[in-house]
Amino acid sequence: MANFNTHFLGGAITSCVLTSTTLLTGLFTPAQGMSLWIAGTVASLAPDLDSDTTGILKGLFSALGVMASFGVLFRFPELPLLHLWGAMLAAFLLVRFGLLQIFAQLTEHRGSFHSLLAAVSLGLLSAFLCWRFTSQGIDFAWALGGVVVAGYLVHLILDECYAVNLADMEFKRSFGTALKPISIDNWWASGIFLAIAIYCAWQLPLPHKLPGEVIKIASANLA
Repeated sequence: MANFNTHFLGGAITSCVLTSTTLLTGLFTPAQGMSLWIAGTVASLAPDLDSDTTGILKGLFSALGVMASFGVLFRFPELPLLHLWGAMLAAFLLVRFGLLQIFAQLTEHRGSFHSLLAAVSLGLLSAFLCWRFTSQGIDFAWALGGVVVAGYLVHLILDECYAVNLADMEFKRSFGTALKPISIDNWWASGIFLAIAIYCAWQLPLPHKLPGEVIKIASANLA
């Protein structure tokens, strides 16, 4: 399979191309463009969250642990200082080690995270969360979802490309495990991804100007 640097570079380049295209529409600011680029690059690393040995997984749960710790701080500011510190530490350890172990036990590398369904689901979820919980418009939310899907797909495509041994003209055992529509073996996880995709697609309004502006730019460049 492709290594971390390959996935990072592939995601960064793809996100740069897509972001520069969306900026030409004039709908987004450079700061929003930078956000799109970062989102697409991070998404290109996301499929390896189901690998128990990857540093991405540990880094994610470390960040979630810090967020949980600050959540305790904001939720219970009236606690005595030592009790507050203890509760914050407990929240961090619970997420960083407890939830991490549970997640690692429930997931399998090259399982449901390595599927087209996961890519679409996380793209729609990103768009929904952006639209629902930030002040950004619906066009930006859909652009965010689009670069997340693209970055995610780059990871899956690279994994499949590296599963082909061109020197001996043969396929490795891992071929076909990354770019699959859905994971049947991890049916329960695939069901969760499907439920997320359906809910977010149902809730999200359609974009207003984004599709037409991108098509106009593409037509002008091809003419």
